[in-house]
Amino acid sequence: MEASEESGEEGSGDEEDSEADENEDDASDSMSVDDDAEAAEVLESAVLKSKAEEEDGRKRKRKQRDDDEDLEAKYFERLQEEDEEEPSGKRRKDASGKAAAVEKAEKTDDKDEGSDDEVPKHESLTADDAASELEKANRTVFLSNVAMDAVTSRTAKKTLLKHLASILDAKADQPQKVESIRFRSTAFATAAIPKRAAFIKKEVMEATTKSTNAYAVYSTPQAVRLAVQKLNGTVVLDRHLRVDSVAHPAAVDHKRCVFVGNLGFVDDETVLNVKVDEEGNQTTTKKKRTKQPMDVEEGLWRVFGKEAGKVESVRVVRDNVTRVGKGIAYVQFYDGNDVEKAILLEGKKFPPMLPRELRVSRCKAPHKTARALEAKHGKAGPPSKGDRKGKKGSSYVPKITPEAQTLAGRAGKLLGKGGAAKLTGKDKRKDRKDRPRRESVSAPQSQPSGVRPPEDFVFEGKRASSKDGKPKDLKFKGARNGEKRGYKKKTSGPSGRGATRAAKWREGGGKK
Repeated sequence: MEASEESGEEGSGDEEDSEADENEDDASDSMSVDDDAEAAEVLESAVLKSKAEEEDGRKRKRKQRDDDEDLEAKYFERLQEEDEEEPSGKRRKDASGKAAAVEKAEKTDDKDEGSDDEVPKHESLTADDAASELEKANRTVFLSNVAMDAVTSRTAKKTLLKHLASILDAKADQPQKVESIRFRSTAFATAAIPKRAAFIKKEVMEATTKSTNAYAVYSTPQAVRLAVQKLNGTVVLDRHLRVDSVAHPAAVDHKRCVFVGNLGFVDDETVLNVKVDEEGNQTTTKKKRTKQPMDVEEGLWRVFGKEAGKVESVRVVRDNVTRVGKGIAYVQFYDGNDVEKAILLEGKKFPPMLPRELRVSRCKAPHKTARALEAKHGKAGPPSKGDRKGKKGSSYVPKITPEAQTLAGRAGKLLGKGGAAKLTGKDKRKDRKDRPRRESVSAPQSQPSGVRPPEDFVFEGKRASSKDGKPKDLKFKGARNGEKRGYKKKTSGPSGRGATRAAKWREGGGKK
């Protein structure tokens, strides 16, 4: 009985084990099915995600293409908005009252994008440089007798710029302003350092002259015309200012000019005497010739403007490096009748600015000066008609228009020979090469008309002239006994006073 009970217990235990194994197999099968389903879902989500990314990429490309197609229209809209906005580099306030900086990043990005497309060129290859320089010259004025304080003082420079901008028209279509000013012909105290460094350190030599020259650039040519008309002869910084256009300078008329000589070479003629003692010590003493230093250029403006008439310009001849004067100057008036009043100042002094006796005379025409006459007599003769400008062999010489003069002469002075040749399209060297050479006299020349040119005539022997003599049968008025006019017959013996008295004594018989 006990054995049967034990066997029954063992059988029930085996059945329980088999049931547990079956349950474990069922669980493992269910777990594998769940894993496969999850993997399938992951794969499906990955595929869908990749498709969505591809579609998003295509949409972005299409959107970028659409933006690129509308790029030109946006660019012109932005330009229009910039033109409508007021240009200001300062901060501006929003409606809420907060300060917002002007957006410059977009402008710089646009410039960078545009610079990538452009190919840089050397300045010698660009054809518009000469034209731009000529256009800038039309907007530039020349300033003379500018106070040296404008170089050494910022306040004086601002005063000068304010004076130059006082004639600008605020109602003009194009905004008018003074773009820049640069000083030239300034006498510096030392030559050991570059001029730029001396200008920065304000090391100028006011003992040589108290004035300098400058060039001011306006924004429009109309402003230049106003400056020349209204600012010439005005007083700024206690000096008369001369204003003249660079591209179209005022004409020099010798009939309205006077020559002034015996002027001082430097304004401050202080002499430094160095003495050495017995012990070897050096002592420097200053000796002033005048109590107050001279001022030649400003003195000519004031004296001739007060004593003679309204002065148009004063030009003091100076050395281009040291700015030391050469003792001469030219004064031009608006009215030619004022020259007569200016000549009356001959030999007068006007201290302290002009302490020396002035030497005033009329100005001669350029072609009547001694140098011009010497050059004229040195030439063989006037040029023939064929050598003149124009068609060869034609007697008509066309007149040069003002535009051609501007391009030919003024461009040569402003831009040099090379720049003028590029601008006008003419090269003198090529013209010389292309010019036909003149054949020699002895070379045979064939003329279809049978008329020989003057170069073919050869004069042999001595050519007759009025100095060779006169015919014997031709009598001159006042001549006696075949004597020529103006010729006195020579007498033998002495012809003095004593000889004359002796001859008379002999004729009287030798008696008193």
